[in-house]
Amino acid sequence: MTNKRIVYIDYLKILAMLGVVMSHSLAQGLNKDMFSFNWHVGNFFLGLVSPAVGIFFMVSGALILSSPRTYDLKYLFSHRIVRLIVPFLIWSAISITVFMYMDGNASLWFLVNKMLLLYHQMPIIAFWFLYPLIGFYLLSPILKTIVDRTDTKILDYAIILWFVTNMLLPFIAAMLPKEIGVYFKASSVSNFFMLGQSLGYFLLGYRLTLAPIHKNTLHLNVIATILLLLITVILNFENNLYHINIPVIGYVPSVFSMLFAMEIFLTFRKIDFYHQISRLKRHYFTLLSKMSYGVYLTHGIVVEVLNRVLKIDGFFWVFLITSVVCILFTYIVSRIPKVRFILFGMD
Repeated sequence: MTNKRIVYIDYLKILAMLGVVMSHSLAQGLNKDMFSFNWHVGNFFLGLVSPAVGIFFMVSGALILSSPRTYDLKYLFSHRIVRLIVPFLIWSAISITVFMYMDGNASLWFLVNKMLLLYHQMPIIAFWFLYPLIGFYLLSPILKTIVDRTDTKILDYAIILWFVTNMLLPFIAAMLPKEIGVYFKASSVSNFFMLGQSLGYFLLGYRLTLAPIHKNTLHLNVIATILLLLITVILNFENNLYHINIPVIGYVPSVFSMLFAMEIFLTFRKIDFYHQISRLKRHYFTLLSKMSYGVYLTHGIVVEVLNRVLKIDGFFWVFLITSVVCILFTYIVSRIPKVRFILFGMD
């Protein structure tokens, strides 16, 4: 992979960005009017966006582990880490402040205390994704060295090992009755694979970029994607109807969500390979893709304001308004040099 833009990566970043916004927009709607028409629509969209976080990790792995600059420690700490952590700290402080006022307990000490606790306590739930991502960035020169000097068979072995220990066994443990599932449950203090489930997605994204693209196979990926979506939606309905616990929603430890994310990744890689788009369209996709981190950092505040302050009813309106507001705000900031880097890590 070269330094030039990879269009299918832009596609995937945009999809994952919108998927994360949608999943948080759905949070309240799925807790009421169980099995109503609106609930079924929400359940469908929840299934549709369930691979979003996994795709984000896969895209990060694909880009970072394919870049020769990953070996450069100076570049890592002067650029990559800065553009990730500085916006995270700023928007953590902003989010904590906004939520303090919404909860009616605003105080400077509360803000300072919450900021000091950031190392082991998320400012808002939506930001959990950044914690393993920062870990991957710090480990990226080591991981890059490993994957560049490793045969693909060894890389496949590492991914299979991750799949069995961090995906399949937790999946089985969750499905089985508690008295049996306990035998498959992983220890919280001795998880087998470094940063756990998230690292596997990181490696998997890179591995999929190495896979050859065979002719006349795009339709198979599209069919598999649709089937996995239907499985996810149906099983989540069954979970709620019969109070069973087959993991399908979310990116861990759902085997279905992992396969779903893989098929989406491969589908868009092949779409990009077989169906080139114009330079103008590519420009717009690139622009929107670059704004994904800004939308991610700001969407939590907007969703909460719409739900708790403005009392907007309907997950789709929450999703639509949040997406438009965050994209417009991020775009405006992106036009301001230096400020865009500080607030959103944009060059």
